[in-house]
Amino acid sequence: MFEYLYLFFELVALIVAAFQYKKMSHTRYAAFFPYLLFICLYELGSLKNLFHIHRNNAWISNYTILIEFIFYSFFIAKLLPSTLKRKVIVVNFAVIGFTILDIAFIQGFWNLATVGIIIQYITLITLVCMYFYHLMRQQTDEHISLINMPDFWVNTGLLFFCLLEFCFFCAFSYMVSRRSYYYFELWMVISNMANFILYSCLAVSFLCFSRKKISYSS
Repeated sequence: MFEYLYLFFELVALIVAAFQYKKMSHTRYAAFFPYLLFICLYELGSLKNLFHIHRNNAWISNYTILIEFIFYSFFIAKLLPSTLKRKVIVVNFAVIGFTILDIAFIQGFWNLATVGIIIQYITLITLVCMYFYHLMRQQTDEHISLINMPDFWVNTGLLFFCLLEFCFFCAFSYMVSRRSYYYFELWMVISNMANFILYSCLAVSFLCFSRKKISYSS
């Protein structure tokens, strides 16, 4: 049962997004509902082995993680100052291009594209740190309450999620090279921790739209 906790956290975030969708419909947060629906369908399909080809589902994991990167990297890009957005978008496309090359020619379609995945998480961690840096430098006469900022909760959850996933995929590459096959137990622990943090923070960010006053970056 413990190994499926990550799916519970994802479903909770999806349900909260569904209930809050009307309030978020005119913001960029509306995109979270179809994205989370896709993630939950992918997880359910994986549990039912719907994507297994030759006893392997690494191919669908590669593309799901790539979609995850595309979604969050461009989401964060919109939060950054306009002077940085163009550069960040160029970097995002470069990472996407490299990941596709990694899947197609370097590590192969049927193998987990760990190099591309690690670079994706490094990029996301960097983008989140850039967001927090500019948030701290933001000058305003109005008092800003972080707990009322959905952007703050998304980036907080994403930071810890990416750090944990980065550690796992680095360890995964090492263990495979050493022919150690304890990575499933490691994945079970790290995945549940990472998903608990990310999807709890996402649920809180959606609930921010129920408050009378929120601090939101358009």
